[in-house]
Amino acid sequence: MIKKYILPLALLVNSANALDLRYGQGNFEWNVGASGLGEDSVTLDDKVMSISEQHSNFEGSPWYIFGNIDIHNSDTLNKITDIADGIVGNLPFSPSDIGPFPSSFKVTGVDFDIGMGYDITKDENGYLGIGLMTGISTPFMEMHNYLEAYNYMSTLLEETSTDVKTYKFGLSLQGSYNITNEFSIYGTGIYAMQTGTLANDLISSELDVHGTYSSFDAGLKFYPSGIVDNETNFYINIGYAYKHWEIDDMDVNIGDILSVNLSSVVNTDMTSDYLYVGIGMTF
Repeated sequence: MIKKYILPLALLVNSANALDLRYGQGNFEWNVGASGLGEDSVTLDDKVMSISEQHSNFEGSPWYIFGNIDIHNSDTLNKITDIADGIVGNLPFSPSDIGPFPSSFKVTGVDFDIGMGYDITKDENGYLGIGLMTGISTPFMEMHNYLEAYNYMSTLLEETSTDVKTYKFGLSLQGSYNITNEFSIYGTGIYAMQTGTLANDLISSELDVHGTYSSFDAGLKFYPSGIVDNETNFYINIGYAYKHWEIDDMDVNIGDILSVNLSSVVNTDMTSDYLYVGIGMTF
């Protein structure tokens, strides 16, 4: 999975004049709804490793690049049946009446954004810029079923995975303000259109998905001058990141024989939000 990101990540690192290495903890939430049946969500504790460059000007130019890569690895949730019970609670049967249902759930994956912007204003106290961005999101969801009471001949339901790949393009806004020589605040906002696929290996189905992507990242940087030798502009940062994937349109392709639009029947979205701490350096 990581191989596809090596080239854009190398370009980001090569062009940057400051990089953050971050570690964060928060939540990854997956919401699913079915028309007329209600909706429910599952929330997992999420651990996120990130490499980020918020704003890097080309030498002597108001143009800049920015980018961020998040690597997600959630804890395993052992009560995935809760989400199904919420959706089908109005029906005269439960998921267990149908057959084994996944009993654990885990999310891993990578989210990558990169773009170019232009400083609307910039001085010794900070900057405000607007730009265009693109990126890839690949959350990967694993489900396992350990209900041994069911004596099925087939083991198809023992393990299944859902692989999401979306590509995005949109607008960004970056800003920073130096409070003192040691402290500065920063923020990035993104709104983009996204398109891609959602594939499940159990029933060999693939959905063409379209929707929107939005994110917000804000934090505080501390340059510890007088505490360490800061000629290299070493800094520590803390912050909060929020990302939301909304799927508005879905066409499901089952094998090679059937294609159905599910936009009016099924809706789904994913949200990641976490607090992070990091270290960085300006070059």
